[in-house]
Amino acid sequence: SMPSLLSKSGIHFGATASSKMEAVALCGAALQSIGAASKEYADAMWVREQIASSYLGNAVAMPHGTDESRKFVHFGQIVFLRFAQPFIWDDEEVRICIGIAAQGDEHVDIIGNLADALLDEEKFNTLLTTDNSDQVLAILNPMHQE
Repeated sequence: SMPSLLSKSGIHFGATASSKMEAVALCGAALQSIGAASKEYADAMWVREQIASSYLGNAVAMPHGTDESRKFVHFGQIVFLRFAQPFIWDDEEVRICIGIAAQGDEHVDIIGNLADALLDEEKFNTLLTTDNSDQVLAILNPMHQE
C-alpha cells in the first residue's frame, strides 16, 4: 500500500504567521522537519509562490515547490498548518496552509480530498476548529477514505 501522505507529525494547530512569506517558510520547515524534503525544496516553495499564488479559496492556501525542485523531495508528504489568527495572503484571509512535497502526482488525491472538504461545510468547519489530529487525517488522508 502507498505510504501515508499525511502523518500526525505533519499536523500543526495554532501556527503563527503575519505574511504569506512567513507561512510558506513554515510549511517548508515543517516538510523538512519530517524529512520529506530538503532546504532547497523549501526555498523553491517561495519561488513557486511568486510565479503563481497557491491561494485556493475559502481561507486555504496550498504552497508547493517548482517542478525543477521535485528532485529535492525525499518522499511525498503534506503538512497541515492552521493559524491561530488569520493573516492576509494577497487580498484574502488565510487560516489553513497545506504544504505539499510531491515527487510525482501523489498530491493530486489530497487536492481532490481537500476540494471536497472545502465544499462540505461540516468537514471544513472541522478542519478550522478541531484540536484532534485524527479528525484532520480522516478528512485529508486518501488512505483513510473508503
